[in-house]
Amino acid sequence: MKALKASVKFINDFEKQRRTDKDYHYLSLIADLQEGDFVVVETRHGYAVAEFIEYIDDFSVNSSSYIIQKVELDQVSHEKERQRNIKRLKSEIDEKAKAALQRKKLDELAAEDSELKILLDKLDGLEK
Repeated sequence: MKALKASVKFINDFEKQRRTDKDYHYLSLIADLQEGDFVVVETRHGYAVAEFIEYIDDFSVNSSSYIIQKVELDQVSHEKERQRNIKRLKSEIDEKAKAALQRKKLDELAAEDSELKILLDKLDGLEK
């Protein structure tokens, strides 16, 4: 596969999406990048994340480093949401289990304590 020439900008602050003003040029073996895609690129300092801008046809642009791969943020976002749901469900299960165990223990104690039984019956009547 022939390498394509691509233009990217580096992101200085992912939260605020601030990009550098300068375009950098890389070779890419990935033919279906879209503007705004995040990519991993080779730099002289190692690997870095940049935002893909466009493919370029300028033959005067000299590039020797490559775009390594596209960063799939959707997959990460989906996994984060899945983990939040798991945490929330576990918390709800824990709350329900604690309440059920507490009620079971109270009912056992009420079997031996008539005052507690009367109080629990009053509470049950008010909660219905």
